[in-house]
Amino acid sequence: MVKNGLSSDVFQKLSERILHWEYAPGQRLTEEILCAEFNMSRSPIREALQMLADRNLIDKKPMQGYQVKQLNFNEVNELYEVRSALESHIMERVCQDGMDEAQLGPLEQEWTRLLNNLPAMGTYPVDEDEAFHQSFAAATGNQTLKNMLQSINDRIRFVRVADIRTPQRMRDTCLEHLEIIDAVRLRDSARAIALVRSNIEAGKVSIKAAIMEALVRAHERLG
Repeated sequence: MVKNGLSSDVFQKLSERILHWEYAPGQRLTEEILCAEFNMSRSPIREALQMLADRNLIDKKPMQGYQVKQLNFNEVNELYEVRSALESHIMERVCQDGMDEAQLGPLEQEWTRLLNNLPAMGTYPVDEDEAFHQSFAAATGNQTLKNMLQSINDRIRFVRVADIRTPQRMRDTCLEHLEIIDAVRLRDSARAIALVRSNIEAGKVSIKAAIMEALVRAHERLG
């Protein structure tokens, strides 16, 4: 129990550093240095590093230890392309089958609340945005489809933290999401698909610019 608590604390702190680009991609994380920093034994540190690897935030290299995940822009673009195709199909399904107001209503209330509370950014915009898109996947009733989208989200979460990072971007996201809800409510599949594709493409463009800025800052800190 104690070990789990300690490793969870270290995991939270390290994941925040990685997601906020306090470490540069490729930077090594060694058990020795982390043990000294957190004043802990190897066991909870090792558990925390494995949790980070499971979340796809770091890579475990044979004979080299752990490294902050390297960026591969081609892979990111491919994942966004697949995500766009999946979510387009999801929009087509939910518009065709209809989506219960008991599901749409709370979504609308949540994103209206976030919009009205700006410039506050919410608790964690990436999680909130993921939950929004996953709710439509869940509404299809297709567990495989839902799992596929979650898998893609897991793989791009590392870079998506660089997406919704300003009140203006949050405002745009809120408005886009409310329009998507309206299109689904009206069962307008063409509009819903166009909106979700636009939403995903805007995120991809925002991420590319933000990542370049973050990489410069991260390397400046190291230098």
